[in-house]
Amino acid sequence: MRFLAIFLLLFLSSCATTIVKEQPRKLEHVYLEPVTNRTPEEGVDVIFTRVANDVFYSDSRFRVEKTPQPGVTLLVKPSVDSISTFAIGFDQYDRVTEYKMTISATVKLIKYGFRKPLYTFSISRYDFYDATGTPQEIERKRKECIERIAYQIFREVGEKITMSGEKVGTEK
Repeated sequence: MRFLAIFLLLFLSSCATTIVKEQPRKLEHVYLEPVTNRTPEEGVDVIFTRVANDVFYSDSRFRVEKTPQPGVTLLVKPSVDSISTFAIGFDQYDRVTEYKMTISATVKLIKYGFRKPLYTFSISRYDFYDATGTPQEIERKRKECIERIAYQIFREVGEKITMSGEKVGTEK
């Protein structure tokens, strides 16, 4: 009787099933394409490409690939669509003292090896810069403003990739 109870206990415990839930893979492999400049502003593509490299290489959530791997790497294909500048500050002589700059960019996320983008989104950000000083100083401040806006845009791109990365990483 004791033998039958032990045998029955061992038989029932060996038939127990365990549920294994697979954690979704987070997207880590990223390949940055050079930024496309669709504005008349010269040098914006260079500034945006430098900032994109800086943001993604310094972010520990991503591994930036030198050469993309099929089915694993997500291509980040940004383009600067528009830049607009408005005078918002004036002195007592009606000279402009401050500008507001708005930049709009479109980013396509494409799984390497596929043609159709997984995600396409537009981001528009603004910042201000001072218009006092020599023309060289004003131009330097303008470039710095473009760079600050580029940092804002690519930080948001990193967040969007992280947020949508679980969906992208588990699609086959």
